Amino acid sequence: MAERHAFFSEARAAKEFWELSIDPVFRGRGVPQGDGRSVIVIPGLFGNDVYLTRLRLWLRRIGYRAHGAGMLINAGCPQRLLEEVARSVDRSLKDDDGPVAIIGHSRGGMLGKAVATRLGDRCRCFIALGSPVGGILRGGRDSLTRMAQDDADEPTNVASTSVVNAGRSALRFFDPDCDTPHCGCAYIDELFAPFAPSTQTVAIYSTEDTVVAPEACPIDGAKNIAVTGSHSGLAWNKQVYPHLAKALASH
Repeated sequence: MAERHAFFSEARAAKEFWELSIDPVFRGRGVPQGDGRSVIVIPGLFGNDVYLTRLRLWLRRIGYRAHGAGMLINAGCPQRLLEEVARSVDRSLKDDDGPVAIIGHSRGGMLGKAVATRLGDRCRCFIALGSPVGGILRGGRDSLTRMAQDDADEPTNVASTSVVNAGRSALRFFDPDCDTPHCGCAYIDELFAPFAPSTQTVAIYSTEDTVVAPEACPIDGAKNIAVTGSHSGLAWNKQVYPHLAKALASH
């Protein structure tokens, strides 16, 4: 029954896509304008840069240089994905030595946290969008261990059971030799390492999210912003865009 509710909840994303299209905020009206800095946008589980095209176009419209993560699909070994994103970031920022902002949607927020840690002082703003970064950081490495267990009926209070199971299945399919989180890879260390003191953190999440637990989204010490709507639709939710513009402009 819960999975059926999640399906219908996520179906609202199409409506949210349309509502953004006709809202003045999508044309860049009534929001702070950018300063030309680079913004890296990282997709969620099973996603790639395509579904975030609208968000990147909007960021460019308001004055930022928006870049994708360069992944074919966000699934499988997080260390492999982290290196893919890091290489894409290096290419995107080849001629740009200014401050960088990172926006990570859902699982992309976890990769984004690791990238932000790796960039250190150069990452001036990290925005987690419907991502369980806060819950993972509070739960520590044990929270990742629970998510990796095949025999748990309710493996975590961070995300829905079906999503966690899908992530584990994808890991076995794409990277059968990956032993995360027991491998001790750089991703695990960078995920749990502290942000640089100059990195401002923001978490935007939906109180109606049926994919990622809303209580797992707030990050300790960050500016946490609650909206309403679907999980997938956070990438084009008209409530979210003004918050993104304000967060980017203030850091």
